[in-house]
Amino acid sequence: MNIKNRLLKKFMSFSYGSVIGAGIAFITTMFITRILPPEEFGKASMFTLFVSIAMIIAVFGTDQAFVRFFYEEKEEKRGALLYNCLNVAVLILLPVLVIIVLVRVKLLDFLFSEYSITTFWVLLVAVCVQVLYRFATLVIRMQQKGNLYSVLEILNKSFIFLGVLIFFPLFGSTYKILIYSMVATFFLLVAFLIFSQKNYWSIRNLGDNSAMHSKRDILNYSYPLVFNTALMWIFEGFDKFAIRKWTDFNELGLYAAAFKIIGVLAIMKAAFTTFWTPVAYEMYHKNPSNTSFFSRVSKVVTLMMLLVAIVVIMLKDIIIMLLGEGYEESSLMLSFLVFIPIMYTISETTVIGINFYKKVKWHVLIASIVCLVNIISNWWLVPLYGGIGASVSTGISYILFFTLRTLISLYYYKVDYGLKKVYACTAVLVAYASYTLFTYQPLNEKTVGLVAIILITLIYSSDIKQILKLRNEVE
Repeated sequence: MNIKNRLLKKFMSFSYGSVIGAGIAFITTMFITRILPPEEFGKASMFTLFVSIAMIIAVFGTDQAFVRFFYEEKEEKRGALLYNCLNVAVLILLPVLVIIVLVRVKLLDFLFSEYSITTFWVLLVAVCVQVLYRFATLVIRMQQKGNLYSVLEILNKSFIFLGVLIFFPLFGSTYKILIYSMVATFFLLVAFLIFSQKNYWSIRNLGDNSAMHSKRDILNYSYPLVFNTALMWIFEGFDKFAIRKWTDFNELGLYAAAFKIIGVLAIMKAAFTTFWTPVAYEMYHKNPSNTSFFSRVSKVVTLMMLLVAIVVIMLKDIIIMLLGEGYEESSLMLSFLVFIPIMYTISETTVIGINFYKKVKWHVLIASIVCLVNIISNWWLVPLYGGIGASVSTGISYILFFTLRTLISLYYYKVDYGLKKVYACTAVLVAYASYTLFTYQPLNEKTVGLVAIILITLIYSSDIKQILKLRNEVE
């Protein structure tokens, strides 16, 4: 089969659920922002952030080991590989839960400014379920079951919306309706995934020690990644901690609302990454010298994501209006938050050299640098500019994140990504995002946005024909 058609078919199978899910998530966000004040919305965002960080620490990088070793393992032994990874994760999860129990009062006071025994138990359960959900989704990702993944995305967003509708009459305008909905949703989805992939989750795989990669192999690969992942979550979450520390829940709620809008783009990012990771490993395994394939994919993704970013900034005021009264100030935070999904997605196509050559320790250095830069810039900007300062700090940090990943990757695996054009277009995007923050604007934002689109298109004009040649690639 023509590789372009094959990749397009795979991508569509992974992405249609993300597109539909994004639409449901957007409707859910519009509904939630009309029933929850920014303060309560901010508390819900702190719950989500903490559960994600706790889950990542508990997984201890074993999820990445599962991804890396999946295709090296015989098909009938991949269930044993899953349990080897999961066993390590459970051993790490137990002390994490103990620590949460020991600091529960101070922890909940920081997250929600109140202590509730019900919220505490929901927090514990959420961490455990998230660990299972992480591995359950990886099983279908690595099998490249795009249609099942899309069904999962649609169910995820639908169940959360349904949960909010059910819990709102019971508990009223409180952050609890959102966290209860999320936990109930993940419970249902984990049960669905385990049942649908029961050949992987069969108990007989639990005692199978004949997998090529032992628990020791998994630990040796994953332990550098746990530091990287922890640093990455500090990097990705420090903006919210900074707003919680130096402003208030209202500002945090406004920022979280802007983040929900960016979450629609993040779903696109997740859809691409879900599709791209197994495809990239498979292509490299088949033909390591075919760098032109990776070059063209990177250029396609870069051009598309940059244009999407411009359009989102152009429409930000209209988008924020849909959130309802009280969230208007979120509009200014969107301009630089678009760099999060944009630069991350582009970097996924340029970081491959590090991953192919298993130089995972570089990820720790990259995460350390961007984390430090993000902490310093948030410490400087958030007390002065609140959520806007956090968005600028985070956006610039992601440009640095892309740069470090790309340059180190090129040291191991030479690919022509057209970096001069990438940085020229990124400069155009930074200039436009900065312009939208100015109080005095001699030209309409949308006019400037159209100019930015023209400039980016002109910069990539000589590559567009080459990009189209991807259809002529053969396996």
